[in-house]
Amino acid sequence: MSEFLKSYTEIEKILKENNVKKPFLCCGKSFQKTALFEYLKQFDIVVYDNIRPNPRFDDMLPASELFKSKGCDFMIAAGGGSPMDSAKMIRLMATNDVSKALSEPMENNDYKTLFIPTTSGTGSEATKISVFYINDVDKFSVHNLAFIPDYILFDEHLLDTLPLYQRKATCLDALCHSIESFWSTKADDNSKEYAAKSIRLFFENKEKYMNNEPEGNLGMLWASYYGGKAINLTGTTAAHALCYNITMNCSTSHGHSVAALQSKLWEYALENNKNVNDSRGRAYVLKTLDELGALMGGKSAKDGLRIFNSLLSEFDLPFPKADESRIDEFVSKVNVEKLKTHPTVLTADDVKEIYKRTVL
Repeated sequence: MSEFLKSYTEIEKILKENNVKKPFLCCGKSFQKTALFEYLKQFDIVVYDNIRPNPRFDDMLPASELFKSKGCDFMIAAGGGSPMDSAKMIRLMATNDVSKALSEPMENNDYKTLFIPTTSGTGSEATKISVFYINDVDKFSVHNLAFIPDYILFDEHLLDTLPLYQRKATCLDALCHSIESFWSTKADDNSKEYAAKSIRLFFENKEKYMNNEPEGNLGMLWASYYGGKAINLTGTTAAHALCYNITMNCSTSHGHSVAALQSKLWEYALENNKNVNDSRGRAYVLKTLDELGALMGGKSAKDGLRIFNSLLSEFDLPFPKADESRIDEFVSKVNVEKLKTHPTVLTADDVKEIYKRTVL
């Protein structure tokens, strides 16, 4: 269970309590322009900022060596999903055989962690998952309970300078996490409670968040966190499984890509729901879709889709574009066996149709 800090001034206290001598900070370059970064500099931090928007395993290797060579004994991750997902791996790779990091479970170590999200989208601070790329192309994920941080700090002022496009895309990523978790075949009462709380927080805080008001920023950070708690139990479904081809090839951010696919997957589920993956049956799936529509402020699944699409229009996020010749390539990279947590059955032909609706 993570402990939440009320203010960044508490960081000094936790470093002293843990007898920390050399903290390691995994962050993006933009974080280094903040007052919080200036505060952290007094603790003789080692900074690693070679973090690409879609993190790469190749970058984690020198980072783990830096952690060891500098004698670091505490991990701080500040940023969006990329720095946090990277920090999860770097911390464990510092004391495990890196040649086996992708094939065998890594053992935990004694280094404590503090995560400071600077976007309201990934929910990485709440999950046991690190997602990254190998060879700049292949998406990979590692699951480890040791990835859950010891401490979390929500500082709403860190969102003040978030670019408008990222403000829109990251909060939609959080919303998609909750939608996917809610309709997942792995959903249960606990995960649905987290997902529902996240969805409600999203709509309660959307206006103030988009106006860059502190209350809205903090509320959206909590929406992202509870979305992370939900997918920590269920994992994501088809939108996230399909989005990586679009993110890497269509010049759209992760959250933008996911949201575009989520729209078309929801549309497709309303049209094609004769066959479902959920053992609780078709009636349960249709009921769940209607419940999602109600959570979003409507009365039915169709209302939910309409409201979701209205968000894309309100945020002025057009659907990504790709040449039709790329569709078969996209489909070939999707393992349909991994789509069984999606509520309705998706074949390779279905995936092809969804890609077409999304990018053509």
